[in-house]
Amino acid sequence: MPNCEHHQAECGLPPPAESKDGLKGTDENAESTNSKLPPKAVLDALPEQVRVSVVEAASFSGPLPPPSMLGEYDRVHSGSADRILAMAEKEQAHRVSSESTALQASVKDSKLGQYFGFGLAVLCIGGGIYLAVQGMTVAAVALIVASASGFGG
Repeated sequence: MPNCEHHQAECGLPPPAESKDGLKGTDENAESTNSKLPPKAVLDALPEQVRVSVVEAASFSGPLPPPSMLGEYDRVHSGSADRILAMAEKEQAHRVSSESTALQASVKDSKLGQYFGFGLAVLCIGGGIYLAVQGMTVAAVALIVASASGFGG
C-alpha cells in the first residue's frame, strides 16, 4: 500500500501506527496478520475508501495453472486437478507427435530433393556425352560444365 502520510485527509486513512521500536508503519501484529490472511480477508480488513481501489489479478501462461490455482479447481470440483493434468499430458503428447511427423516429412522432402538433383545431373552429363559423340563438342562441354557446377553449389 502506498505511503499516504502526507495525504491523510485525501486518502481518509489513519496515520501509520508506531511500533514498540518507534518506527512508523511497522506494527508487528498488522504485518504478520496481513501476510497470513487470504486475499478476501485482507480486502475486508481495509477501510471502504481503500477497498474500492484494490484490484487482484492473476495470470499464467502454459497448459497448467500454478499449484495454488490448481488446488482451487480441485476444491470447487473434485477431480478437476487430475483432469487438467491429464489434458496437459495429452496436449504434450499430441505436440510431440506432430513435431515428429513434421520432422520426418522434412527429412523425406530433403532426401527426395537430393535424389531428383542427382538424377537431373546424371541426365545432363549423359546428354553432354551424347552431344560429344554426335560431334557437337562445344555444346557438350557447356552442358557437362553447367551440370557439374551444380555439384559444387
